[in-house]
Amino acid sequence: MSHDKRKPPRYGDGTVTIDTFDQGDVTVPEPAWCAGHGWQPNPHRTDITHNSVKVKAGASVAGQGWVDILTAYVSHAPYLVGQSEPHPVVAVELNAVGDFTAEQIPDLTRGLKVAIVRLERIAGEALHLRDGGTA
Repeated sequence: MSHDKRKPPRYGDGTVTIDTFDQGDVTVPEPAWCAGHGWQPNPHRTDITHNSVKVKAGASVAGQGWVDILTAYVSHAPYLVGQSEPHPVVAVELNAVGDFTAEQIPDLTRGLKVAIVRLERIAGEALHLRDGGTA
């Protein structure tokens, strides 16, 4: 099949059909918590990944403005080869980089506390999904 005219993901009743590079159209179960596959056009079958909405945390730091601290989401690549993901995992990006004055640290630590709570919640959601729960 020529991939000159790539097809966007097509959603059905609990499934998604993705035009893959290696196997053409592949229909796979689509978890209710998946935010969609528009970001992942025409992968190989082994690259098909379900991602939840992203959860973010940050802090407004005096003199620096907004500082991104955390981006996290539930992710599951059920067809991944080499590094199997039999269950959803938590994808984590820690983002805060910079030099801060001692006076700015309380602002930053407030954001870190929010990040901790959000990360713990998303980990709980991943555990819930692993145990067969739905979002």
